[in-house]
Amino acid sequence: MQDWKKYVDQYEPSASLKDDVASARVCQLAAMAAELGTYAVGAVLLDDKGEVMAEGHNEVFIDDFRSDLHAEMVVLTKFEIEHQRPGDLGTFTLVSSLEPCPMCMTRLIYSGIGSIRYVCEDPYGGMVTRKSSLPPKIQQITEDMSQVWGPAECSEELREAAFHIWDQNRAEIDRQIVERGNSSAGDT
Repeated sequence: MQDWKKYVDQYEPSASLKDDVASARVCQLAAMAAELGTYAVGAVLLDDKGEVMAEGHNEVFIDDFRSDLHAEMVVLTKFEIEHQRPGDLGTFTLVSSLEPCPMCMTRLIYSGIGSIRYVCEDPYGGMVTRKSSLPPKIQQITEDMSQVWGPAECSEELREAAFHIWDQNRAEIDRQIVERGNSSAGDT
């Protein structure tokens, strides 16, 4: 992990790749999450000028256990608390180091954020590449809002870094979730 953290900390974003700066930042946030013992996913919310409005990383296993504290959820909650009436978010972009899961994708749809980008695909739980599996009404909402979903415009090196940062701790975290479920089942 240390090599990937060092890599993203020293990475020089390319001005020719639209999402490279944000992608480098979400990789740094993902590495921070991994060091804290939770899923290695980071996210940033950008306004129409590209300014960071909120950022965060996964916090599921920080200070005990909170199943809802995925990186995208943390960022949206921070933003919504600070901006009680956020208005039209159709010009905003959320960049995540990992393809959003079904829970995060649904919240992102309802948030109205115009563009959702991810640095690397999640072959295990990513929902964007499986968008056609969403309930028809949810698909209609995202279409009606003209939301754009897809890979970030970033370097292949950052895609590789995002995948490795996430993948190196994923199996251990998944094991913790299964153990938590098994111990809870024995409590009844």
